[in-house]
Amino acid sequence: MPDLVLRDIDPILAERIQRVAQARGWGLRETVIRLLEQGLFATEEEVRSGFETPEVEALAEAIAALKLLPAGSDL
Repeated sequence: MPDLVLRDIDPILAERIQRVAQARGWGLRETVIRLLEQGLFATEEEVRSGFETPEVEALAEAIAALKLLPAGSDL
């Protein structure tokens, strides 16, 4: 997987990440990955609530298809 670079991170957010890393004894890379995973799990759960898996997959496919359309194109 390619490296991800985050620029212009809010200093308060960066400090919070650093505090979690120190409190858990994790390196910064491990901390960011774990926090991303936890955030994704929470967000995916919110998206899935009330929907069955096929509905979530269909919605995700529709959103992905819409993102491929050129800006300002007519449907």
